[in-house]
Amino acid sequence: MLASPKQPTIFDFGIYLLICICISIGTSTDVNSAEESSRQGKVILPIFQVIRFPNDPCAVSGGSKNGTCYTTEECSNKGGTNAGSCASGFGVCCTFTLNCGGSASENCTYFDSSTTVASGACKAKICRCSDNICQIRLDFSNFIISGPSTATTSIGKILGGDLVSVANGALVAEATQCLTDTFTITNQENLPVICGINSGYHVYFDASENCHDLNFQLGNVANGLTTVATRSWSIKVSQYSCDYENLAPSGCDQWHFGSDASNYIRTFNFQGGLGNGGRHLANQHQQICIRRETGMCRICYSVDARLTDIGITGKTGAPAAAASIAGTMCCGYGLDGAGGLLGGGDCIIIPGAEKTGATAVNESYCGSLMGLATAAAAAGANTDALSKTVCSKQYPFRVEFNSDLWEVTTGAADNMEAEGGNTGFKIRYFQTTC
Repeated sequence: MLASPKQPTIFDFGIYLLICICISIGTSTDVNSAEESSRQGKVILPIFQVIRFPNDPCAVSGGSKNGTCYTTEECSNKGGTNAGSCASGFGVCCTFTLNCGGSASENCTYFDSSTTVASGACKAKICRCSDNICQIRLDFSNFIISGPSTATTSIGKILGGDLVSVANGALVAEATQCLTDTFTITNQENLPVICGINSGYHVYFDASENCHDLNFQLGNVANGLTTVATRSWSIKVSQYSCDYENLAPSGCDQWHFGSDASNYIRTFNFQGGLGNGGRHLANQHQQICIRRETGMCRICYSVDARLTDIGITGKTGAPAAAASIAGTMCCGYGLDGAGGLLGGGDCIIIPGAEKTGATAVNESYCGSLMGLATAAAAAGANTDALSKTVCSKQYPFRVEFNSDLWEVTTGAADNMEAEGGNTGFKIRYFQTTC
C-alpha cells in the first residue's frame, strides 16, 4: 500500500460523541427553610461531531493530478492547494506542486516547470514523508528537454572505452552524450544522466535518509545540436512504504506490470525508430524490470515490423545484418580493446534468453548493425542466429541496456554509428505459462 502521511490526532471517521447532561432539581417544600424555593432547571450541552478520516490519495475533479485528503486547516498549514472535496465533504483534496527551488516531504507531490523555462539550474528537493519510506517513483507525465548530441566529427580514438593517443584505436564522436540539457537525481545509484523526450516514462530509486534533489541543468547554447528544445516538464513523485507489497526489485530503474502483448519497454529518449530523431543515450546502465504476474513463469520479447526498433543500429540497419547476433563481442571491447569498431560498447542483455523452442541463445545483443529479428531476414542471412521471439524464465524478468560514452566514426559506411541509427529499442513483451 502507498505510505500515508501522518494522521491527524482526532477520532475515527463516523464516530459521533453525543453528550447530553440533564440536571433536574426538584422542588423543596421544607417549611423550615424559607430561603429555599422550588426550582426546576435543565442544562443541555450541544451535540459535538468529531471526525477522523485517513489521509488517502484523492483525485482532483476535472484535472490530471492527484492529491492527499486533509482537513482545510491542515492543507493550508502544509502549504498545499485546496483542489476540491474528499472524505464525503469533510476534507479537501490537497495538492502539492513545486517549482524551481521548492522542497516537500509530502506523498503525491508534483515538480512542474514554469510557463517560461530559463536556462541554468532548476531543482526541487524531495524528502521522505516518514521513516518507513523505502522507494520513490517518478512519473514523467511530461518531460521535454534538449536531446543528446548528434555530432559526427571525430574527437579522438578509444581503446577499452577510453580516449587514447594511439594509432590502433577506433575513431569516435560525442554523439548520444547529453551535452546541452541534463536531468539527474542525487543520493541514489540507479538512474544515470538522462536528457531528451521522456514523456510517459517512469523511474524508481531507493529512498535515502537524506533528501533527493531532482536536478535540471539547462544549457543556454546548443552543444552538438542545431537548437535547444522548448523545455517543459511535470513529474509526479510517489513514495512507497517498506511494507508495500509491490516494491520494485533492488537495482531496477523501471518496474512494469502486465502480461499481455500490448506492453512495451523502451530505452530513454526513444522516439519511434530510425529517422525520427530519437537516439539512445550515452553512458547508460538501464535495468528494466517486469513483474511476474500470477500463474506466469516465462516472459517473451519481440519487436514490431521495424527491425531498427531494436538493436543499436548503424547508418542503414539492413535487415540481414540487423538480424545478426554476436554475443561474444557484446558489452566489452575485446582482448585488444578495439572492439568499439564492432559497436561492442553498446548492448542489450536478456538474462536466460532462449528461442521459443527452449533452445538457449546468447543473452547479449549488440553491434552497430546487430539486434533482434522477429521475421525471416533477407536471403543469405545467418538464419541460425535468428529468433522470432526470445523468451526467458529467469527471475526477476528484466532487460538490461548498457551504452558507453562514444559512437564510432570509422570503418565501413554502414558501421558509422555516429552518422545515424543509435535509436535504442522498443520491445514488446508478454508472459506465458510454462
